[in-house]
Amino acid sequence: MTRFSKAALLGASALAVSLTSATAVAQVDVITVTAQKREQTLQETPVSVSVVSDIAIQQSQVRDAADLQILAPTLTVSEFAASTNTQFTLRGVGTSSFNPGLEPSVGVFIDGVYRPRAGAAINDLLSIERVEVIRGPQSTLFGRNTPAGVVSFITKEPEFEFGGDAELTVGNYGQFVAKGTITGPLTDTETLAFRLDATTHTNDGYLENVSPVGQIDQVNNRDRQNFRAQLMWLPTDRTEVRLIGDYGTIDENCCAAPFGYYDPIDQGAILALGGTALPADPFDERIAVNGLVNTQLDTSGVSLQVDHEFDNFTFTSITAYRTYDEAQRIDADFSDIDLIGNRDIDTDYTSFTQEFRLTSTGDNFVDWMTGAFFYDNDLNFQQNVDLGSDSKAFFDIASAGQVAPIVAAINGAAPGTLPPGTGGVSLLEFLVGANNMLGVPGVPALPAEGYIAENHGVVLEDYEYNTLSWSAFGQIDFNLTDRFTFTVGARYTEEEKDMTTSINIDDPLSAISFAELGSNLRFPACSVPGNVASCPYAVTAILAGQAAGGDPAAQAALAQIANAVGIAPNNPLLLVNPTAASLIANSEANFLNGFTAFQNFSPANPSQYPTNRTDDNLSYSLIASYDVSDTLNVYASYSTGFKPGGFNLSYEAVETGIFEFQEENASSWEIGAKGSLLDGAMVYALTYFNQEIEDFQSENFVGQGFALDNAGSIEVSGIEYDIQWAATDRLFFTFGGTYLFESIYGEYEFAPCPDSSPLFGPVYDPTDPLFAACATPRTNDAGVTARFNDLSGRDRGNSELVSTLTGTYTQPIGNNLEMFLRGEAYHRSEYSLVTGLDPRPVANQDAYTLFNASVGLGAADGAWQVQVWGRNLGEEEYKKGGFPSVGYLGSSFNIYPGDPRTYGVTLRASF
Repeated sequence: MTRFSKAALLGASALAVSLTSATAVAQVDVITVTAQKREQTLQETPVSVSVVSDIAIQQSQVRDAADLQILAPTLTVSEFAASTNTQFTLRGVGTSSFNPGLEPSVGVFIDGVYRPRAGAAINDLLSIERVEVIRGPQSTLFGRNTPAGVVSFITKEPEFEFGGDAELTVGNYGQFVAKGTITGPLTDTETLAFRLDATTHTNDGYLENVSPVGQIDQVNNRDRQNFRAQLMWLPTDRTEVRLIGDYGTIDENCCAAPFGYYDPIDQGAILALGGTALPADPFDERIAVNGLVNTQLDTSGVSLQVDHEFDNFTFTSITAYRTYDEAQRIDADFSDIDLIGNRDIDTDYTSFTQEFRLTSTGDNFVDWMTGAFFYDNDLNFQQNVDLGSDSKAFFDIASAGQVAPIVAAINGAAPGTLPPGTGGVSLLEFLVGANNMLGVPGVPALPAEGYIAENHGVVLEDYEYNTLSWSAFGQIDFNLTDRFTFTVGARYTEEEKDMTTSINIDDPLSAISFAELGSNLRFPACSVPGNVASCPYAVTAILAGQAAGGDPAAQAALAQIANAVGIAPNNPLLLVNPTAASLIANSEANFLNGFTAFQNFSPANPSQYPTNRTDDNLSYSLIASYDVSDTLNVYASYSTGFKPGGFNLSYEAVETGIFEFQEENASSWEIGAKGSLLDGAMVYALTYFNQEIEDFQSENFVGQGFALDNAGSIEVSGIEYDIQWAATDRLFFTFGGTYLFESIYGEYEFAPCPDSSPLFGPVYDPTDPLFAACATPRTNDAGVTARFNDLSGRDRGNSELVSTLTGTYTQPIGNNLEMFLRGEAYHRSEYSLVTGLDPRPVANQDAYTLFNASVGLGAADGAWQVQVWGRNLGEEEYKKGGFPSVGYLGSSFNIYPGDPRTYGVTLRASF
């Protein structure tokens, strides 16, 4: 029976690779790829590609996508807050996963099927044949959401010979992994075959919850299962049909972030409320939380791939339907006081994709490929987040010191009015309540429950978000000589998004305009009792008191206001002048500005959110490749990429006024060389890249929430290297990585400033030129006035160098046994944890190196194997991420700790 070319079989896969460790002879095998969707050797393929083989995945104990970066150093995969909040990054370019309105910059494909959200690709890997990483814009061949690159997982197909594999792993932290696959024919004619895969993975968690009121004992655990069934049907010697169905489930208490730094203000308030304040050490494997840190996810899907080989071309069809149902229940303050109550998030979607492709058979003067792609996604996102029962008490305790002078002034005018230690929320409630009693016009009524109460917050936000997209694409290879090829490719895309918004926010304090309130609020000490006109304006009285106390800034502000209204600063009439009060209320001299620290949920209305948008784009690529010799190929390319715009699915859109963001466009120059040395014992690939992304879709956490915007542009350039060397017939090395020459914001005029409290000030040095733009409020393009930084031309804080080195030694023992020894090193240079470039050491990670090792012994024919392994053997303490603490008034900071040292034993059997 004739089997047609592998290039036609792979569908939307990027490449096919056969990479062995060259244990038989001191030579690296020829690597075959289909990065251009037709068979070529890796040396001939004019793109920057990395491949992880199934053998490397086994030996390195790679379980899921997050483990892959040890073998593909240009790829970073990070988990934040929840197992599903996974971010794929290539060359330092990736997209936040916290807002479902944002889609990835790195496209993820499994068996040729596009996964719309990265969370749909995080479960444990099943029967992986290889993982392929293609760097740089790939929109011509892969379509939407690939401006930074593609990660493609290819699983093993059903086989027509009966067989299977089983694996059992036990390790520290209670790790237990069981997985198995079975495959074989269903008929005697070798026309129908099947494969069944299953895996379960659990561990106890890396963090112990020591809170006496905690609902869970262990945090950052694993509890996931994954299943897949396949059928392969060969109705003719020219046709292949592959049907795949899969189901995965996750129920994990992940991912918590212990405190890396306590602001003394926050720590004191936690202790005063009876909370547990552990040492600010995110690596001591303890945390204290009273709520849940839980993610539940169910995913399922079915895909059908049909390939038929005609005389001069191959027809490919890939049809897929997928479902995604996720529920997050997160204690966002990561403490065991009830500061933030519930943060409940429910996300579900269904997606349908269809790709048709025609590919010429190759080896012609002109080779071609053309096709079309259709995508339909219906997503629903709901969120509830509210204040806890301890919120008011916490805010009062934490702010009491800052408002003490105001409390003292009130008690000075009317002794005993307020008790010592009165905090900011209680002070505000007193002032507004007193004004209500006086009947002061323009002052809103104090709510019966006060300004801060349990269950205040986002009662519910609900978004129905639908996407419909189609594209047509093609590529032509002109084989001008037997050594020189020029390739032209293009894809045209049209996309439409529709959204229906329902939002209900109950937070009376956040509804207050402190400029408006300050223009009317009176100090409750009237010179004529009961006569409102004789009551001094609060903002003027407080400013005058500060000036009288010798504050030079207050003296200058008061003098300026007095001059503006033509009244002397020491004239009592200034205190009751409405114009003076209005001027102060609308300036930085308004003492009420500090009370914005208590505003967490700004009012939002569904009418503020857009209902539809359309995008269209033409992406293209140009590639020139030349075979200098049989062992050296060089190429140069220019390619563009595209990610459509969308909507901000968050109540936090009100903060920046960004309810809709624009499309992201990438362009990249590459110059590469691929070849072999030492009679084929060493193969290498070197690439220089220069990449720019315009209107980069950026979402940054700034303490009280996320700020989503289009950063004007980012510019990234550097080199990538990938080397395999068979030093002997038993010793094999790999060495790969990325070195960035530059990773800057070309333009980012309204970037977030490092987290700063309106009550306690910034965490950075205001005289530092890096933060000069943060000194004065500015108005962004959406009309929102706030403190923004200008990071144009500034470094983005990415690692300059990421590199890996692996070595594997294989030793036969007698005629029937084989042993291997493997060592791995992963190095990453320093990087910033937050986009705002917080300068504090806690918000940055120093360079670090991880060391892994394993030793295996098994039958020479692969029938069985036992492997002892260890990861992070040096017990390196490193931060995967971090953020300004949620809901707190001070500058506390939380850390996502890297995985600790793990070790275990794996047993494998094959038949």
